[in-house]
Amino acid sequence: MVLNSEQKIELFDCHVHPDFSLDASGTIEEYCEKALQIGLKGICFTSHYDIDPGRKEIDAFMRVKGRITPLSQETVEIYLEEIEKAKSEYESSGLKVKTGLEIDYSPHIEKQLREDLLKLKLDYVLGAVHCLEHIAITSSEEAYFYFERKSAEKLCEEYYTNLLSGIKSGLFNAVAHLDGFKKYALDYYGEKLLETERKWIEPVLREIKNNQIGIELNTGWFRKGKRRFFPDEHILKLANEAGIKLAALGSDAHRVDELGLGLIDAANYIDENKLQFEPFLT
Repeated sequence: MVLNSEQKIELFDCHVHPDFSLDASGTIEEYCEKALQIGLKGICFTSHYDIDPGRKEIDAFMRVKGRITPLSQETVEIYLEEIEKAKSEYESSGLKVKTGLEIDYSPHIEKQLREDLLKLKLDYVLGAVHCLEHIAITSSEEAYFYFERKSAEKLCEEYYTNLLSGIKSGLFNAVAHLDGFKKYALDYYGEKLLETERKWIEPVLREIKNNQIGIELNTGWFRKGKRRFFPDEHILKLANEAGIKLAALGSDAHRVDELGLGLIDAANYIDENKLQFEPFLT
């Protein structure tokens, strides 16, 4: 795959997981080389930052030089230093390289997240809700432990209540995969999930606008062979009508060969539907 250089929207992949994330593979250098190969204008690395004490033994790690290492200020600084090195190395090639993190938000860790983020020099912070009641609802290995105990109504209530708190926190530049819980929940609950969700969308969009943060157009579902976006078309339409701008395109790549996947489709969708797009990273 080589991206179209005549694309109206600059193709900058703003959601990329190098091998510092436990569930990802590929070094920062390998991703940068791939970005040049396929014609990306820029790449932002957004390794997972998960500090929920209830999942400390599962998530609170980074892979550093091939070794799984407890998450700490030091390990994150090593990650950021590698990105800064890549910034310098690839500047002459015209590739823009940015530092970022994808924060797994829960209200009970907001204070700690705020303290941690103040210590870090980041170009971009993505906010996401991956876990409810310490269960990863975006994981195929865990999601059904939650779904089997909860109704569609309760799932939406808990997910969007947490997301609203994250939006109000002001910790993020953009919301990652706004309705990402649908990754497995949509197949489990069916269409009633969409009906249940509708009452939550308006207050979520209102808070996004009030807090002047962006929405990511995430193509992560393309990795699963599904040509649809997070958020879905209904939410994108409502967001546009509310005057909310999309702030980034993100493939959510976890492997080098996934870099840029679906970004042309996303850019074309923005053009064809006249969605407002104001990239946070340039």
